[in-house]
Amino acid sequence: MVQIETFGKYCIVRKLGRSMTDVYLADDTVFDRRVVLKIIEHSRDEFTQLAIEAEKRGALIQKQLHTIDRRILEILDCGEQDGCFFVAMEYFEGKNLTEMLQADRRLDPARAARYAAEICSQLRTLHSFFSDLNGRKTAVVHGDIKPSNVQIGAGDELKLLDFGIAKVITSTHNLTRHNLGSPSYCSPERLSRAQVDPSADLWAVGITLYEMLSGSPPYQAQDTRRLENLIQSRRPPRALPETCPSELKAIVAKALASDLDRRYLSAELFEADLRAFLEARSTAASREKIPAWNANATIERPRGVTSWRKHKSAARQAIGRGDRANLAIALVGGILAGLLLFVPFSYWYRLRTAAAPLHLRKDYAHEQAQTISSDWSLFQDLKRRYRLGLRFPPENSLQSSVRGNLSGAAENIIENFRNNSDSVLSDFDWSKARLCLVYALEIDPGDPKLRSELALCDGYLNLIRNPNPPKASLSIDNFRMAESFQPRSADPHLALARVYVYAFHNIGEAAAEFHEAEQLGYRLGPREAVQEGDGYLYRARWAFERARRLPENDREHIAKWLQIAHDDLERARSLYEPIVGFSGVNADLQRLDQLQAEQIRLQAAISKPAVSKRRYIKRASTGTRRWR
Repeated sequence: MVQIETFGKYCIVRKLGRSMTDVYLADDTVFDRRVVLKIIEHSRDEFTQLAIEAEKRGALIQKQLHTIDRRILEILDCGEQDGCFFVAMEYFEGKNLTEMLQADRRLDPARAARYAAEICSQLRTLHSFFSDLNGRKTAVVHGDIKPSNVQIGAGDELKLLDFGIAKVITSTHNLTRHNLGSPSYCSPERLSRAQVDPSADLWAVGITLYEMLSGSPPYQAQDTRRLENLIQSRRPPRALPETCPSELKAIVAKALASDLDRRYLSAELFEADLRAFLEARSTAASREKIPAWNANATIERPRGVTSWRKHKSAARQAIGRGDRANLAIALVGGILAGLLLFVPFSYWYRLRTAAAPLHLRKDYAHEQAQTISSDWSLFQDLKRRYRLGLRFPPENSLQSSVRGNLSGAAENIIENFRNNSDSVLSDFDWSKARLCLVYALEIDPGDPKLRSELALCDGYLNLIRNPNPPKASLSIDNFRMAESFQPRSADPHLALARVYVYAFHNIGEAAAEFHEAEQLGYRLGPREAVQEGDGYLYRARWAFERARRLPENDREHIAKWLQIAHDDLERARSLYEPIVGFSGVNADLQRLDQLQAEQIRLQAAISKPAVSKRRYIKRASTGTRRWR
């Protein structure tokens, strides 16, 4: 993980974010301009090699594109420096769509359509461009259209960002979901067959337009695997809000049609329909018969209605027959009246008896998972057998009772972890919390708190199984999802700080997350102090190793990295010493002292004056000897 204040001629202003690369806002000290600087430190691992290859290819494509369309950000410089690959590009000030949606929840339909039309316009340039990077003319796709890669500047000017996975389409090198790209915005074809072509970009525009209109993506699931399965199932997404015009709903439905042939065949056609909507003209989508997303289910006639009507008709025909017939009818009527009283009473009694265990307040946090699953199976069985009875008092409260027990158990486990001095993740039953949340979400699938807590559990479970990069980055995705569902909760930020410290050794990102948690009202305690101290200790070790690897005569740079290590060690010490005795702080201080001793020894070594070596030589002409 690159931690720097300067990089060659670039002076770092602040970190903008991290995806496949570290991304910084920086000042170009030679040309006196502000730039976006993307840096990847070289490594032998496959993921890093793939990312560098993608960034090199994307930079070359973007550079060529800028020459024919000034809306594409200009690549100012790229290459190798200090063991890293870097790209410097034009800085375009503004907010991305993700930030706008977090602030405004959703966008006005006309504004959303206008943005989507502009994206299509820029994709039209991209898809019609033919690159000769491989020595032949081949088409190009962006490959990662999503709200965070769409920047909106002053006057609603729009720019597409991050061409890092833009690629030349070839028959031998496919870009799949298993390396780069965002699953939420991948088309069914891309997920199932790694099919990356212009239609994949257009699907991502449709998903982005849906998200601008509704405030959330059309497809969401508890984990990446389930999300991919949901998209590949080609089931229609949830209906758009009622405030969305029907013509725009039709455009989104066409863009996300399950059948590829029903979708827009080009960015030009997609843009044309969006422009027609904005100008109140007829759209191609509204003239097509796209299957409705929110069609009402067929209402089934209750069982027994037909036969009841037949019996009623027969009874009416029987009236007017002889006294014997009337007597028989009266007798049957008496029996039926008795049954009408007995059957409902018996029905309610059986339901009440069977449901009694589920009405009890239960502490599932301290129960076995088998007990939870057994109660859930009972609840499902009651729903099948007594569907009608569960709609009326007092049994209509059963669903709320079950949901309350499940959500309460998950909240208990999460709160216990939050307030516990034990920082070992595996000491807490995240699997049980997840099981309770999955069941609770089946009852109330739209609850954002439950969805946030489920994403939090998924992130911690992944971190237990995969504590190191690159798989640890899946936990970052989970924690960001948790934050999106519950933006006022400190828990996702505390989780992000943890993964940044221990998986990525990035104290800068971790400190920012701790600050966010404090802003939301969370009071940092000893556990967070240990984590922050560990973060500074990791960075000090990294800086010290940089200093130790430098040539002995490069004293200026050695001194610089040693000073960085010294400062971080002092920060770590200031965090550890007030809580000596807490958890593993004593061992942390021992490691700190050892590193400080190594630093002092290296500092002393470079402080010694250089001693010139004298050589004894023989003068060829005179045969005399002298010291030089």
